[in-house]
Amino acid sequence: MSDSDTARSDLAHVLERFPTASILVRRLFLVDRDFRSVCEDYALAQNTLARFQTMPDAQQRPEIADYLSIIDELESEIAALVRKTRGPAESLDR
Repeated sequence: MSDSDTARSDLAHVLERFPTASILVRRLFLVDRDFRSVCEDYALAQNTLARFQTMPDAQQRPEIADYLSIIDELESEIAALVRKTRGPAESLDR
């Protein structure tokens, strides 16, 4: 997968979670290296969780709870960065 394909995939994961902020998410992804890094971490965590969930012993995998927690933290971080850019007057549907 090329770098641009990976970036599109990373962005797609975040857009799926925050569709009401799609324009701002796209802009931040393009111009803010820190935001892009959080998006990369989010996509990696989502992909890893999906792999653990498809394992035959998924119900016994402690990694699933770990990754659910990581994803929740990353979603909170993404939402905070979007809110910071939007300003306090605008809300972000989560």
